[in-house]
Amino acid sequence: MATQPHFFHSLSGALTCAGVALALSGCAGTPGTGAPQQPDGRQAYSARASQATQPALAQYSLIHAANLPHLAWTLKGQTAALGLNETQRTTLAALAFEVRDQLQPRLEQARAAEQDIAQAALAGATVQQLAERLDRLQTLKREAAQVQIDAARRIRAQLSAAQYAQLRQRAQATLAAAPAPAEYALLLPSHLPHLMPFVARLGASAEHQQSLARYADEQVRPALRPRLQQAQQLEQEIGRAVLDGRSAGELAPQLGRLAQLKREAAEIHLRCIAHVRQTLPPEQYARLVALATAKD
Repeated sequence: MATQPHFFHSLSGALTCAGVALALSGCAGTPGTGAPQQPDGRQAYSARASQATQPALAQYSLIHAANLPHLAWTLKGQTAALGLNETQRTTLAALAFEVRDQLQPRLEQARAAEQDIAQAALAGATVQQLAERLDRLQTLKREAAQVQIDAARRIRAQLSAAQYAQLRQRAQATLAAAPAPAEYALLLPSHLPHLMPFVARLGASAEHQQSLARYADEQVRPALRPRLQQAQQLEQEIGRAVLDGRSAGELAPQLGRLAQLKREAAEIHLRCIAHVRQTLPPEQYARLVALATAKD
């Protein structure tokens, strides 16, 4: 028993580090860059204005923590409650560090990629011009989810059936708040806001308002809403399957479909921004972006 404090400290410390990477806000900031200039001389619109309240780092995975709880974080402080033995404590401590080292860099890169894409999109980049960056973001988020799924499976393998059932119950009791529908796109609205809700505050001409409203009704909502709803449903299904013991390999088709749905939703959003930018005079578009990215 003399060694118990040492092992408890190892597990607690490791899971605290992993928990920061998995379930709390980002551990490392993203370096800023100067605002690029557009060919017409206008300054690019910076997505940094929308970063006053950063999403938690865990939100940059393909699957939201509300639908797939981070078991490594839930383990923190549960050594006695779960009755973990010495072998379990040391094994899980090592696993926590391994998960942190695999997951945190991908999440940080995904966050930086989102900020970069958002800045470029608001400045006028098209979906085609952003394709490679979207590919990279999609890959990072899927890889992060696969690390998370693998970690859940390995944690389950280290616990007895009763311990795992208790851990799962505790994890589900402390799920993150349900994401808003728009957060099921590949790009979080914290970085790339939806512009349409702010058009009414812009003082745009009746012609422009009607044109944008028609575009939203005919091109955006009918295509965007079903994809976001399907992504939400699929995330929930994947989350349940992971907690039941399914592997990332077994869930590869569902993960692929989820990534595609989120990518399609993001592209609809990006095309909407491009349409708004093309419709409005430059000074009105600049004011619209300022309204959409302002923080109360």
